[in-house]
Amino acid sequence: MPIKQLPVELANQIAAGEVVERPASIVKELVENALDANATQLTIDIDAGGAKRIRIRDNGSGIAHDELALALSRHATSKIADIDDLEAITSLGFRGEALASISSVSRLRLVSKPATQPEAWQAWAEGKDMQVRIEPASHPDGTTVDIQDVFYNTPARRKFLRTDKTEFSHIDEVIKRIALSRWDVDITVNHNGKRVRHYPAVREQQQAHLRRRLAKVCGSSFAQDALYFQQQTHDMQIEGWLAAPEQCRYQGDVQYSFVNGRMMKDKLINHAIRQAYESFLTAERVPTFAIYLKLPADQVDVNVHPAKHEVRFHQQRQVHDFILQTVKQLLFAHNQSQIDHDAAEPSGEPTSSRAQYPNDTRASGHQYQQDRASTVQTPVSRLATGEPKAHANQANRVGLGASILPNAVQLDGDARQWRVVDVFQGRFAIIRRDEQPAWLDLVGVQKQLLRPQIKQQLQHGMAGQPLLVEQKINLTDTDWNKQRVSALAEQLAHCGVKFYWQGQALIVEQMPSMLRRKNIPHSVLQLLAACEQGEEAVVVLLADAAAESTLSKAQAEHWCQQWQKQLNSTPDLLSTLKVPHINET
Repeated sequence: MPIKQLPVELANQIAAGEVVERPASIVKELVENALDANATQLTIDIDAGGAKRIRIRDNGSGIAHDELALALSRHATSKIADIDDLEAITSLGFRGEALASISSVSRLRLVSKPATQPEAWQAWAEGKDMQVRIEPASHPDGTTVDIQDVFYNTPARRKFLRTDKTEFSHIDEVIKRIALSRWDVDITVNHNGKRVRHYPAVREQQQAHLRRRLAKVCGSSFAQDALYFQQQTHDMQIEGWLAAPEQCRYQGDVQYSFVNGRMMKDKLINHAIRQAYESFLTAERVPTFAIYLKLPADQVDVNVHPAKHEVRFHQQRQVHDFILQTVKQLLFAHNQSQIDHDAAEPSGEPTSSRAQYPNDTRASGHQYQQDRASTVQTPVSRLATGEPKAHANQANRVGLGASILPNAVQLDGDARQWRVVDVFQGRFAIIRRDEQPAWLDLVGVQKQLLRPQIKQQLQHGMAGQPLLVEQKINLTDTDWNKQRVSALAEQLAHCGVKFYWQGQALIVEQMPSMLRRKNIPHSVLQLLAACEQGEEAVVVLLADAAAESTLSKAQAEHWCQQWQKQLNSTPDLLSTLKVPHINET
């Protein structure tokens, strides 16, 4: 897809925020661009912790001569073109802001040569208002981005940079995460002219090869002894390495999580892992892990955090429980195997020689793998609740890499609950209870269940999201005037709308998330009308906007589950169920 400038309507649906926080954020953005260009080799040169120079060379697909200047303009990208692309992002970058933001606070030189282009060209840009200069250059296939004098034109920001050592440590951490997310990429890092890191590409996806790179990032102790696992259910898959409880570190410096290859510091993932480790860890230790979660791109929203550190899962409860159950059961099985192992040892060993941990385990990850040569499927309920020894011995034989959860995710409750069979036209669930089929209006369910949530948020004031590009609404083209709108300013602020006046025009800076995805001027006028009618009208408008119009089967299962939980307290939900009459025979 060629580079092109995003229309204002699409740009405003992208999470706004600071791209250039410190040199490490520049490195992250540029490396992600290189990876999106299919680079398999990266050379990263850093001088003075990145404040003086950041140069990143790759062997990716490059940027065509005609697109160089456009690549340095705001909201220009080849990653997305319309709203559908934004709903299912598969690239690391997508905002089209990085190069423009970086060039506005530094001296930037961009050199690139696609394989299909006979010669290389370079683009120069300095500061906010400098014109981009295009000149011929000498360069192999790929791209080099050379950044010098970061924050040279914003001294107030430059003074907040820490020492070179501290800034480089932040860069080093970013590159470690990249190295763990892309095994196939060769990465070399030089600081002040000296090579300090080299992560050779892993050509064969085998445990021995993967653990070698894991050792370079997380330390040899973790790489040697960590427990490898792999699990899949429906359209979610998780794999990675966990430290056994007694081998967990005392600080959280080895806690790496990735979602669809994107590095994350996600609260939901971290909470699930902490909860899984809770009954196994002593107070002074913390979970130690490197995990990889994969799910369909349309099931995860990466457009919620300016720096893309967090995501929003459409099925948060299911994702949380999937991670929790998988990690907890692996730790439980490991713990039980070590108890059995210790019981089989001669009793002459002095108690004092053992680790002072109630669930002592001493086998390495390799021993752990050998102890589980045969695999037996163990029900979730037994492992999750820690059902005693008769079933625990079965759990001991669960193999690493084997499926340790049932493949089917079913709704909670008794056998007479409604079960989702299929989804029709993205908005109706075909459900069944015993032999009774029915239709469930999923959009109607969402709207009714979201209304009390939104009403509660309004009581405290909703948090709006900034627009990348301010939206101007000329009231002269509408039935509204400045006085009428000003009278509703407090209600608008409570809904998360932030604006200012420019003559008779309304300049919108911030919108609630569910309305930011719509046509902004139309949404603002709708919200104004709802505010005049009262809180109930506002709640209905926001809930209707927040409801998804097309749902997957996994989403349908989630909303069907929520629907059943709320039936007793919300009788109106029965209106969303249509049960056809079945003649008795």
